[in-house]
Amino acid sequence: MDVKSAFLNGNLEEVVYVEQPAGFVVKGEEEKVCRLKKALYGLKQAPRAWNSRIDGYLSQKGFIRCPYEHALYVKKSLQGRVMFVCLYVDDILFTGDDPTMIQDFKQSMVKEFEMTDLGLMAYFLGLEVKQCSDGIFI
Repeated sequence: MDVKSAFLNGNLEEVVYVEQPAGFVVKGEEEKVCRLKKALYGLKQAPRAWNSRIDGYLSQKGFIRCPYEHALYVKKSLQGRVMFVCLYVDDILFTGDDPTMIQDFKQSMVKEFEMTDLGLMAYFLGLEVKQCSDGIFI
């Protein structure tokens, strides 16, 4: 899945001010600035703000971040089922052994963030992936 406008989902922890955007300058108050509450693309804090937001959301949903690979999250159900979520900026790969867990995850993500379901993985980080009944080939 792909998060649309991922960096716009991040909440800023720092106090950040920007000049009034062109076309939205208030006459007589041109010297005033705007305080940002959410991140914008191009802002140095945007990637960290997005990562904090998605990390908090996944933690709230019962996922545990891997201490050795911070982009990998794992969730185990009471029935012993497992689900893995891997983040790469705004792309999310996930798999597991319970179709219900996967479907619930997809629905919760779409509810929280604007998402695009890209279907089965075909390309990732320059690798071509073929998924068929014989197995998964990279």
